[in-house]
Amino acid sequence: MKKSRLWMRSCLVEQRAVLWQRYATRAVELVDGLSFCETARLAAAFSTARVLDFDLYTRFSNRTMDCLRNPGLNSAGPKIQAADLRRLALAFGRVRSFDTELMKELVPLIEQNVEDFRPRDLARIADAYARMPVQSPELFALVADALPAYLYDLEPPELAGLCRSFAQVAIYSADLVDALCIEVRKRLRSFGAHECLIFLEGLSHLHAGLDEEFNRSDTDTIADVAEQLVRVLSTLGASELVRAFSTFVRLDHYEPQLMHNRLVPALALKLNQLQQGGSSGTSFTQLTELLHSLSLLPAQSHASAELATATITALLRGGLPRSRPEPGAVALAVAALVQLGQEDEELLRLLCSAVIPASGQQATTWGATRARGNVPDMLALASDEELMQLRRAFGLCSSATVVAAQNALDRELTVRETTQPLQ
Repeated sequence: MKKSRLWMRSCLVEQRAVLWQRYATRAVELVDGLSFCETARLAAAFSTARVLDFDLYTRFSNRTMDCLRNPGLNSAGPKIQAADLRRLALAFGRVRSFDTELMKELVPLIEQNVEDFRPRDLARIADAYARMPVQSPELFALVADALPAYLYDLEPPELAGLCRSFAQVAIYSADLVDALCIEVRKRLRSFGAHECLIFLEGLSHLHAGLDEEFNRSDTDTIADVAEQLVRVLSTLGASELVRAFSTFVRLDHYEPQLMHNRLVPALALKLNQLQQGGSSGTSFTQLTELLHSLSLLPAQSHASAELATATITALLRGGLPRSRPEPGAVALAVAALVQLGQEDEELLRLLCSAVIPASGQQATTWGATRARGNVPDMLALASDEELMQLRRAFGLCSSATVVAAQNALDRELTVRETTQPLQ
């Protein structure tokens, strides 16, 4: 019975995909005759259905630009409606397929029509722009100026998402963050675990990006949100618990009852969920992030020390991911082992093998990769900043196991300093 249901569901999904592909083909045929409003509505429909068709959204972008440059193409008149601007911004943000020039062109139009947007529309537009690598400080300045007085109109997911959006684009508005903290504390009882986590993550990244003169204290807000998070902690999975633990570490919020009596036991209970990821890059990164966060605790408890040991065992059991691990994750793991005073030789050998090839092979340097077309390894692919992070991490370690990795990193850094990229 269960197999039959799964088969029927897979058939429905396949039929739906075929149907939307037909719609997409027809939309491409018609797009050159659409108005701004019609293009916005179609883009919104396809993005809501999660149709990922690069050519389709490129055609939508091109037609939208044509309508902006030639207002006569708009059957509803030259004035652009706020609803259509919202539809376009959310559509391209949802599928992350966009034209940078178009998204920049929309900003002054949004500013001109700002009084026609509902507060939640502005919050969602900010979220959409935060998902795209489009520099739009004017848009976020507009949102920061317009929303503080109307935050009561936003739902908890929108309040949390607004904090995350400003953190993602590294734009800080004291008035907006102050108003957000006040509004969140007023309505904490309506926040679920994910809203609490997203808000705290956003707040932690905002704090991390602040210059010293803008340094702020949100201790009371963090404590209140943490208390609410604890009430609904059981609804979080292992990966969300790792994110929560790391977030509190970034916020320097080490309240023992929260960290050692609630989060650490919850992580220990669900650690196997991370191990089930096997040799996936995500599992490796999450385990190294957890180990790093545990190493930063100002004081270890018996429970946190046991969790650190279990995390090391999980890393050894899972091994390196099939794809190349992130250099930052390797560096965090090495630094965490040193900080914890647990320079596990077996794990160090595993981490070193991510940096240098297996015995008997030579590391492929950045210069050699470019010159001879060799298949690159971590040394060749890592940025200068990532190499320096790795070198600092391995430099902390006194074990002889890491000497080969240290030497390989030194050679690569020297090559990059002396070798000019080939033209």
